[in-house]
Amino acid sequence: MIDGTRKTIKQRKKESVKEFKSRILKLKNDLKQGSYIGTTDKTFIEILREYVENKYNTNKVTSRTYKRDLEAIKQIENNCQEIINMPIQKITAQDIRKVLPNITKYSNNTINKIYRFMNKTFRIAVSDRLILFNPMNNESIEKPKSTLEDKKTEALSLEEHKKLLKILESSEHKYKYIVLMQLYTGLRIGEVLALSDDCIDYRKNTLTIYRTLTQDENYNMIMGKTTKTETSKRTLLIDKKVRKILQKAQAKRDLLKGNNNEHSDLIFYDFIKDRYITPSDINYYLRRLNKKEHIAKHLHTHMLRHTYATRCIESGMQVKALQQILGHKKVEITLDIYTSVFKEFNLSEMEKVTNYLENQGL
Repeated sequence: MIDGTRKTIKQRKKESVKEFKSRILKLKNDLKQGSYIGTTDKTFIEILREYVENKYNTNKVTSRTYKRDLEAIKQIENNCQEIINMPIQKITAQDIRKVLPNITKYSNNTINKIYRFMNKTFRIAVSDRLILFNPMNNESIEKPKSTLEDKKTEALSLEEHKKLLKILESSEHKYKYIVLMQLYTGLRIGEVLALSDDCIDYRKNTLTIYRTLTQDENYNMIMGKTTKTETSKRTLLIDKKVRKILQKAQAKRDLLKGNNNEHSDLIFYDFIKDRYITPSDINYYLRRLNKKEHIAKHLHTHMLRHTYATRCIESGMQVKALQQILGHKKVEITLDIYTSVFKEFNLSEMEKVTNYLENQGL
């Protein structure tokens, strides 16, 4: 039995009995040591596609993430043509080195995903015993760097932040509380738009994030069954300010929902048009507001999340705590996104130490 399948080993033409027995013995030893590799014509792209399809079919990713994964596969197909249709057993580290420069035209985020998918494909082949080693572990292979400049994480300055809050305080716009929720919690816009009554526990002062408003593979808005990633599911403590925002949003919702039972538990829903409020709706509102009030150079929903995170860092919050609040999968993601903010904060903290030592005559 090999990998659960019964296989028959036949003596080859012109192979002596001694050679045949030696080959069988070697096969048994390889199986025992876990180093047996069978022959296969399975290609790189077949393995990658199976992996992506399986993730989607087992509900490990949302429809929107599945769509992005398919886009990443397309980018690999367009830029790694030399290896995608090669049998996985024939691809060498040299073949991989040849195609990697082709992806430097993309952003570092896109390169990270392509590189991760390529590495995952070979790791699957190793675990399926199609290849013995992952060629991407070769010391000569390194993840490429983009030729494009990294986009700077944009956040509102303290003055811009205060100006926006002042404008919102005197406003009765229907999207007011959505914007305030992002500013005071750092939730992704899809997470805010998916909030329902069962997310809130006023007794414990907690807010549970367990799903997000997203898009299906045809870009239609749908209520996701889960969050962006598994680690994005989280329960946050809420302060008096957030509690008040939620209570006011619920009160406003209760005046509008009427007999709409299907979505009556959603805190943010367009009951007049009977449709989901979309991230595009909020971004359009922020652009118009910014054009009128001249709050900042740009204003969009992700900036509100970055603004909250920036204020947390400025307050001295530890990166591990911020990672959990923002729902990042790894602390490295938080560090990568907010590198410049942490750097500025650390410099200001070092100045405090320098001033203290000088005041003490040290």
